[in-house]
Amino acid sequence: MIRKNWMVIGLCVAVAVMFCAVVYAEKGEKECSLSAALRSAVKAIFPNGVIEKCKIEEASVKVTEATLKDNGREAEVKLADDGTVVEVDATVDMNSLPAAVTQTIKAQNAEVKEIDKNIEYAQLKLVKLDTPKTYYEVDIIKDGKKIEMEIAPDGTILKQEAEKKECDREKDEGNKDEHEKD
Repeated sequence: MIRKNWMVIGLCVAVAVMFCAVVYAEKGEKECSLSAALRSAVKAIFPNGVIEKCKIEEASVKVTEATLKDNGREAEVKLADDGTVVEVDATVDMNSLPAAVTQTIKAQNAEVKEIDKNIEYAQLKLVKLDTPKTYYEVDIIKDGKKIEMEIAPDGTILKQEAEKKECDREKDEGNKDEHEKD
């Protein structure tokens, strides 16, 4: 009888531990459902889009990000609670770019990995912009390094960042260890 009680107690503890692990794992990214105002705002931009998931992105100013597919292409829409569209980020083809952006990309003599068109409708202060701000995020590989670029529709490079490769990070960390030993 005592042995049976210990088995029941052990089983209860195991179930409680698993439940806590699941709750803790889900804590990082909250899933949400879109209100009618938010769903309507997304549909105004992507009428054929199918919302796959959404999450509350900012804690201080509540911004909801809806991830969707529109005609087979990935897109994200960031929305304020009142339905104000904050930002749209959609994957686009090289063919749909303004000529100046295409020229700037080709001038890089690099492999294009992905192009995202970003349109900012409001800043995070939630001041609605009179004119949406459009730019293109382009991931390229040049000289073996992944480079992220932001390009304005007129072809001006707004931002360019090279990502360190994993092996470069390990070398840096190894050098730190060697210097610490000295």
